[in-house]
Amino acid sequence: MNGKQKKPWLLGALTLILAGMFAMAGCSSNNGNGNENGSASPIVTPSGSPPASPSSTPSAAPAEEPYSIKLLLPQDISKPYDPAKDAIKKAVEEKLGVTLVPEIVDVQQYKTKLNLKMSSNDIPDIVRIDFADDFQKYAPQGAFVDLTELINEKDTPNIWKEVPQQVFEQAKVNGKIYGIPYQGGPGSGYRWNLVMRSDYLKEVGESVPTTLDAYYNALKKIKEMKKDVIPLGGYTAKTGEVKFATNSFDNIFGAFGVTPGYFTQQDGKFSNYDIDPRMKEALKFLQKMYAENLIDKEFATIKEEQFRAKLFAGKLFSWMGWWSTAKDYDTQIESFELKKSGKLDKDGTLPDQSSEPYKYLSLTGSLTGADGKAVAPQGAPFGQVLAISAKTKDPKKLLAIIDKSLEIDNQMLTVWGVENVDYELTGGKLQQIPTAIDQATQTDKDGNFRGTQRYTWAPGLKGWPHYLESLPLRPSMALDTAINNPNQITDAANYLDSPTKIAKQVELNTMRDSYFTQIIMGASIDKFDEFVAKWKSQGGDQILQELEQSYQKKMGK
Repeated sequence: MNGKQKKPWLLGALTLILAGMFAMAGCSSNNGNGNENGSASPIVTPSGSPPASPSSTPSAAPAEEPYSIKLLLPQDISKPYDPAKDAIKKAVEEKLGVTLVPEIVDVQQYKTKLNLKMSSNDIPDIVRIDFADDFQKYAPQGAFVDLTELINEKDTPNIWKEVPQQVFEQAKVNGKIYGIPYQGGPGSGYRWNLVMRSDYLKEVGESVPTTLDAYYNALKKIKEMKKDVIPLGGYTAKTGEVKFATNSFDNIFGAFGVTPGYFTQQDGKFSNYDIDPRMKEALKFLQKMYAENLIDKEFATIKEEQFRAKLFAGKLFSWMGWWSTAKDYDTQIESFELKKSGKLDKDGTLPDQSSEPYKYLSLTGSLTGADGKAVAPQGAPFGQVLAISAKTKDPKKLLAIIDKSLEIDNQMLTVWGVENVDYELTGGKLQQIPTAIDQATQTDKDGNFRGTQRYTWAPGLKGWPHYLESLPLRPSMALDTAINNPNQITDAANYLDSPTKIAKQVELNTMRDSYFTQIIMGASIDKFDEFVAKWKSQGGDQILQELEQSYQKKMGK
């Protein structure tokens, strides 16, 4: 678990990995016919003599030259890599009829190098660029091809299928499409689970709850029958961060149709869930739960280390958990139980159990409210875009190549490599072959690099094909539950400009956290109305106005 829906250590690693995963590289290659200059061989008759005349024998059509694509490739320079010896790169070139020409840059310097190239007008043919700042800065300056009329169901069917139209709307700059939204990996989506001790549920005779009422009743039973167990636990982050308000109580808020910190938009008019009347009802319910000792009394001050100590010692029944933590928590709980009974091995550890079913934990998605509905705060649908340089020689052809790369067979090649070499499909399930490369040299048995996930342009907004299957069982189950939560919503302020939001958001969030915590712990519910008035007067109303203006500009109105 962590702030802003991410663990610092996890996202640090993932940022490094995903930077490589989302990049493209390559070098020159022949056209696959064994003739490096692409010229046709002389025509010879069966007798071995030349044909009578050019008019009597048709000339062979010249082979089409591969389309050359210049790329800026972020690379972890601490690991060996030579694009000229990459077997996956060569296979991609042959499948797409291209020559990939990379310029390799240290992954830590990618953004700086790209900005230097943009400012010097030395723009690669395809650019992978952060949307929030750089892309919105350069697109209006004419740096990228306007794709508005080029992307459609007929001419780019694969792009059309991969990227929902509402996402293209969010990616517009001044009402135009200049890039293809890009996420990769498991895709965008919610990353949290409601985690419960399945053995405790069984002890009190309850099944995994899916509604707020059923969950509340389960908490009441846990409190009644297991006096030393906290029904709902959590821990704090720095006040003013999204996680402080949402993490411990995501599913409670969500059952009332709200989630702290997120903006809403209806017909061009903006608001915020923090000031929604339904938020007041959610706080009343949480206040009741706190008074009934169903919530950890230390929820507003406890740190992650203290939270884990309670969890591993069996003192917690349920909590909101980041998807990747449950697999280790289950093992830690088992270790504690075995140690308590004297059955733990002398070395005090258990083997890796990530591919085994959960033994002590049950994971579920949103709890629905009285109306049968819920909301879960999804992250931004995409963080980057793939843009085509306005200087590229044939934008339509390059866009067609990108579209072709999104055919499922080509996605499998660019993401996972070659079947039965880099991965296996057994019963439709994908399993990577760990022996495909030597981890020390990063090469296969023939001395070739195998740059899987390095040359893909697959947007991956809904996840790359077979991504969940590539994970061990426990993390696969946890991520599946989280990202396929059917109640996900996005922040309407995503990709919009508001100077006041930048200047005031932390201050407003900190004020919200203070008021909400006081209310949950027993302060008058009237404090909510006081908070709403202050939120509006101290910058909230100005933010809403700026978001509306930015929205209208994005829509080209």
